[in-house]
Amino acid sequence: MPQIAAPNAAYTSLAEQLASNPKARGQAFNFSNEIQLTVLEMVNRILAAMGSTLVPEIRNEATNEIRHQYLDATKARELLGWHPIFSFDEGVQMTIEWYKNHLRAS
Repeated sequence: MPQIAAPNAAYTSLAEQLASNPKARGQAFNFSNEIQLTVLEMVNRILAAMGSTLVPEIRNEATNEIRHQYLDATKARELLGWHPIFSFDEGVQMTIEWYKNHLRAS
C-alpha cells in the first residue's frame, strides 16, 4: 500500500498550482478517480474492505434522484496537471487504517 510522505501534500501541490496559474484562480475543481459507482457499490466496497458483515438497508424512498452521476476531474487534469495517485479501493483502505490508528480507544 503506498504511503503519503506528508498528509497535506495534495493540498500543498494544489495551492502551488493555483498561485502559479492565473487561469486556475477562482475556479472550482473536482478530484476523483472518475469511476462510476452506485452508492450501493461504494457501500459494499467499503464494507468489504472493513471485513464487515453488515447488510445495507435499501428503502428506495428518494424522489427526483439523479441516477447516473460522478465527479469529472478533467478540469483539474487540464488546468492543474493533477491526476489521482490512488485507486478508490486504496483510498478506502488508507482511510480505514487512519481511523483505526487515530480513533482507537486508549
